[in-house]
Amino acid sequence: MLMAHAATLAAAAPADAPKGPGLAQMLMPLIIMFAIIYFLVIMPQRKRQKQRLGLLQALKKNDRVVTVGGIHGVITHVREREVVVKVDDNTKLTLNRSGIAHVKRDDAEEQS
Repeated sequence: MLMAHAATLAAAAPADAPKGPGLAQMLMPLIIMFAIIYFLVIMPQRKRQKQRLGLLQALKKNDRVVTVGGIHGVITHVREREVVVKVDDNTKLTLNRSGIAHVKRDDAEEQS
């Protein structure tokens, strides 16, 4: 009799047990967190990277530039991977293109 009662309880237990959250409900917070990180971190970083690459590819002679080290000068020669920057009357530096932080704009270009 005890065995028959245990068998009926064992058979009824799975039907009465509450079901846990589904796979979609468990993954939803992870998907939302990834989307937030993508839009707040990854996407702006890619945009800045494209702008910097465009800046380095557009370097030309007579551009006024500032190097990563803070040196101001004028580009006198542009090569494939290097630029020559004139810092003073008798001082020229050869730098990698990646050493250029930004190009200084003329006053006329800044106002327009």
